[in-house]
Amino acid sequence: MNENDNVKRRNMKKKKNKKKKIILFSILGVLLLAAAIVGGYYYYIRGQIYVESKPNPTKEVTYDEVDGITNVLLIGTDGRTLDEPARSDSIIIATLDNNNKKVKLTSIMRDTVVEIPEYGEDKINAAFAYGSINEDENGKMRGAEGGASLLMETIENNFGLHLDKYIIVNFWGFEAIIDEIGGIEADIKDYEIEEVNKYIGEATGVNSPPITETGLQTLNGQQALSYARIRYVGNGNFERGERQSKVLLQIATKLKEVNPIKYVSIANALAKEVKTNIDIPEALNLAYTIYKLPTLEFEQLQIPQAELIARDYYYKDKGWCLLIDLEQHSQIMHDFIFNNITPNPDEFDLISLANTKARYEDKEARYNALYNIKPEEHDDRASDNTTVTPPKKEPTTPETPENPTTPEKPTTPEKPTVPEKPTTPETPENPTTPEKPTTPEKPTTPDNGTTNGDTNKPQDKPQDQQ
Repeated sequence: MNENDNVKRRNMKKKKNKKKKIILFSILGVLLLAAAIVGGYYYYIRGQIYVESKPNPTKEVTYDEVDGITNVLLIGTDGRTLDEPARSDSIIIATLDNNNKKVKLTSIMRDTVVEIPEYGEDKINAAFAYGSINEDENGKMRGAEGGASLLMETIENNFGLHLDKYIIVNFWGFEAIIDEIGGIEADIKDYEIEEVNKYIGEATGVNSPPITETGLQTLNGQQALSYARIRYVGNGNFERGERQSKVLLQIATKLKEVNPIKYVSIANALAKEVKTNIDIPEALNLAYTIYKLPTLEFEQLQIPQAELIARDYYYKDKGWCLLIDLEQHSQIMHDFIFNNITPNPDEFDLISLANTKARYEDKEARYNALYNIKPEEHDDRASDNTTVTPPKKEPTTPETPENPTTPEKPTTPEKPTVPEKPTTPETPENPTTPEKPTTPEKPTTPDNGTTNGDTNKPQDKPQDQQ
């Protein structure tokens, strides 16, 4: 390959990165504007029904900047409704890093294979669908809320990143919004006409007029959504992303200029097609913090990194998959989001990558042999079916047990000895009769004389009495 080819490749890569930035910027812009419009409508209605006891004409609404790092999971779904158990079409972690005054966008490719809690190995975009059909304590499907919850849990388990905020957008729902803002413009190519007309009215069953000519023209909601969904002409999914970026960018531009009179109808349309667990004051504070950033440069990270894809091919019966080194990508994601470090391919561990590939291939070989699977027969690249049903639990192949050792033959226990016969206790001796006590002698009567100690001998008379 000569130097000119290398230059062309670098230029193409720069163009692709620029286009990706436009796509991600427009998506985030629409979401934040949506939150702002819904919030504006909320405060407008609140102002109509609430009167302060002491009005202050100089009082202004104030917003607070968000401190530190805030992560929000952005989920785009391709279902007809938000609660339909559809696979997520886009998975983006939006990071507002107010420490470094940046917005970062980490996109996880939908075909990345991960472990989904309770469902096992599958593409990450299936997590939202499986979570949607999970039942709550009342036996009802949890819908979009359950989908977001399981997807956040899946990301935490596989990449070690805790998430608790999400925004879900049903791309189909923008049909009504596009009509409210008067449509969008698109430059239709000749190879796109048939595909655009193919999808018109698919969501509602009511067909708009078909596209009949090429060139720049205004599309209504149905036509614009059909245009954005084209996948299998031109440059496939990449060109599809470009079309979606054009649609979203025009929506974002027109929403900024929307007449406040339309707040009610747009807010009602958004309420059906956007779900989030972020309350309105917090959403407005996030939007305000982004507004206060010195620049609106977006730094982005794609998971997986091209150099750390172990395999990009059919896998088991899962269709076309990306097998990646999860451990390395977890570190890359954390460094990018929390440490402001961009990945350096020169530091990637290729030995770890090779070991990862070997583990996947060994696992696949055993699985395919056990179930007689031919992976090429499960090509899902040409399928528009985004709904899923729970997979059958994959039985694990038990390990071959070790040959049990022959137990030792038990020894015959010794015959117990007869215990000695207890001896008869000795008869106690008869107790001796105690001696009879003697009667004390009767005391004698003393003489009349004085005595001195001896009661039987009288005292001598004194000399003067002689």
